[in-house]
Amino acid sequence: MEQKKSKISLYDMVAVGLMAAVVFVVTMYLSIRIPTPTGTTMIKLANAFVLLCGLLLGPMRGGLAAGFGSMLFDLMTPEYAPEAWITFLRFFLMAWLCGWIAYAGQAAAKKFSRNLIACIVAAVVSSVFYMLKGIVELMIGGSAFVPAFIANIPKLLTSPPNTVIAVVVAMALLPALQKALRFTSFAQHIGHSA
Repeated sequence: MEQKKSKISLYDMVAVGLMAAVVFVVTMYLSIRIPTPTGTTMIKLANAFVLLCGLLLGPMRGGLAAGFGSMLFDLMTPEYAPEAWITFLRFFLMAWLCGWIAYAGQAAAKKFSRNLIACIVAAVVSSVFYMLKGIVELMIGGSAFVPAFIANIPKLLTSPPNTVIAVVVAMALLPALQKALRFTSFAQHIGHSA
């Protein structure tokens, strides 16, 4: 009798856990916190690793790793803890979208131009998500759209540098990390070849 292969393997759990830990550590220690009137924002390297989650692990595994790592950071930081679930959604979506584009049509994240497009689209969508979240929060609190938008401008100013940093660093690190995955044959165990 043939045994059915489990949809989630131990290798999958290890890959998701490892990348979630990397996202958490990079967010915690490689960021510059900037206080604003509407809360603290950051210039951070972690968005690059969120994109790498999608590029290295594919959409679902990458989304889970990015979402859990980012959410764990929020849960460990009292200021961000109430928003942890939103953070999970934002960074899950960012990595999922990046992985989905990079792996579409059997591309398997091996085409430079597709990977670059995946990174740019995912980073921009994440920035828009961040902007809209801040505006909606203030509007729920009773603010009109224009004052809510103006109040979020200091936070919005961190989005372009975060987007550029994320795309450049992810694309620079990707070839070496893909080679390392192939060399260790770990990618074969998580259902695709990086």
